Amino acid sequence: RDVLGSRGLGDVYKRQMLTAVLAVGIFMNISSVSAATGNWDGAQKAVVNAYKKYKTSVDVSAYNLNYATEYDNLKSMMGEVVSETSYLFYTGTRFSVSRNTSTNQIVKITLGYADAYKKSDGTIRKAKIKKTRTQLDSAINQALLNVEPSMSQVEKAMVLHDYLVRTTAYTSDSNNAFRLTEVGVFLKHKANCEGYSRAYAILMQKVGIPVKFVSSDKMVHMWNEIKIGKKWYHVDVTWDDPMDSRDKTDQYGRVSHQNFLCSAAKMQKTKHYDFSTGDATGTKYDNRYWKNVNSSFYYNDGKWLYMTKDGITERDSLDHGAATVLYNVAGDNLTQYDADRYYFIAFNSIYLYSRKTNEAKAVWKTTDLYSANCTLDQIKFENNKLYYRVYDNGKHISNKITPKEDGTL
Repeated sequence: RDVLGSRGLGDVYKRQMLTAVLAVGIFMNISSVSAATGNWDGAQKAVVNAYKKYKTSVDVSAYNLNYATEYDNLKSMMGEVVSETSYLFYTGTRFSVSRNTSTNQIVKITLGYADAYKKSDGTIRKAKIKKTRTQLDSAINQALLNVEPSMSQVEKAMVLHDYLVRTTAYTSDSNNAFRLTEVGVFLKHKANCEGYSRAYAILMQKVGIPVKFVSSDKMVHMWNEIKIGKKWYHVDVTWDDPMDSRDKTDQYGRVSHQNFLCSAAKMQKTKHYDFSTGDATGTKYDNRYWKNVNSSFYYNDGKWLYMTKDGITERDSLDHGAATVLYNVAGDNLTQYDADRYYFIAFNSIYLYSRKTNEAKAVWKTTDLYSANCTLDQIKFENNKLYYRVYDNGKHISNKITPKEDGTL
């Protein structure tokens, strides 16, 4: 039911980069850069600083950048600035360069801004950028409320991975420019792989976990590597956000972990290809139990709750120790209601489970509204509403219910 492989293919936007001198073609994130004589690191810092100050151009004449012989470096530098720099959500899809025609030295880069953040006369909408940044900070802080200081690195990485999957729906809609950035994830709740990767990178930076980006030109896809202890591991949040195989829609409440903390070899087995294996050689987590868990992990009062084929399960730690099945049920799609209570699907009905009493009761059934042949297969709780999806007569029907104070529906 959960189709992951088709989600990440072809979802990085190919940004068209133009120059005032020659047409600069489509760029992607290039992992290998040719030997350079110019100071490209210095130039990149200058470009980033210029964007942070909302400048429309930056003087790079001091960095000895040769347009003719180091063109790949130019593409790589601008690609990293636009696609991999946190909080530069307002960068545009075009830039231009001015160069000395006799030496081919680049002397100035004219910076592009996204249409949403500039006026028709090219003036930068600084107030709008600052307002969006404030909204972003608030949303990011909301995500970080899921993290406790006592959590291990693995647990922090997991709880934030699950949060992004639960709160974001994948989109490849080319008309949605926000999908490319953290704004799409944290404020619009729709993004493509570039947006997911940027959002996860920000959260990892906030909790002190080293993070970087990985991309595949042939897959047209982007994801992350993070460092746990002394080793690097791949994390593809996009591919861990399942789509329904019947209508290719986002699945409420479901979270896969097939692409969480993988070695390069494991990523190749999950159908990732044409990427630099880099230093992600650690195999410690390649076959961990969570690879088969399709519910979110919820942390409460020092315990982790999640659902497996055996029922509602608890652990003291995500990365070591044993699991205990608290409530045996052939259920699915565990969704947290409050600190003590959780909804799940079983027998084509919605059940409410109490951790305090270790009991569950049916609070809603499909036969009240839908045909006997329908399938209740997705639920999520957010904004004080319980959202559900029923598959009936060849299509999904979505609806929502406002729970009573005691959680009943």
